[in-house]
Amino acid sequence: MNSTVESANLPDNTYDCIVCADVLEHLPDPLSTLKRLRQAAKCDAAFIISLPNVAHLAVRTMLLFGRFPKMERGILDKTHLQFFTKDTAKNLLADAGLKPDRTLTTVVPLEDFGNGIFTKSMMGMQRLAVAALPRLFAMQWIFIAKPIPQ
Repeated sequence: MNSTVESANLPDNTYDCIVCADVLEHLPDPLSTLKRLRQAAKCDAAFIISLPNVAHLAVRTMLLFGRFPKMERGILDKTHLQFFTKDTAKNLLADAGLKPDRTLTTVVPLEDFGNGIFTKSMMGMQRLAVAALPRLFAMQWIFIAKPIPQ
């Protein structure tokens, strides 16, 4: 039987791990969905949530020039209904009763352009940039979170 995450029949206090990988930004009401998932999770469940970083340098640069294009994939994917910065993502988790234990980042997948020395060098520089200024250079935020005891 098919259903959406918003309409699925989820039993309470059942799941050990909830993964929302590239999901919440596509939903009209991600907070309600996270609250339902939290209800379905055990009290010590792990939540793994990835969200694109709308504050990435590429998006900021496009905004500076008055552009906010919808794209086939990536941060400005045309199917995204929600956009998150690190702070708004953390606020979403808190509002849903979740507390991040760890926050990880991803970088722009330049490997799509090949794996030569130039691409490898660019990937290395990108990782250094993310380490130095994650809010500006991270493509995605990945949160490992736990439910806050009620």
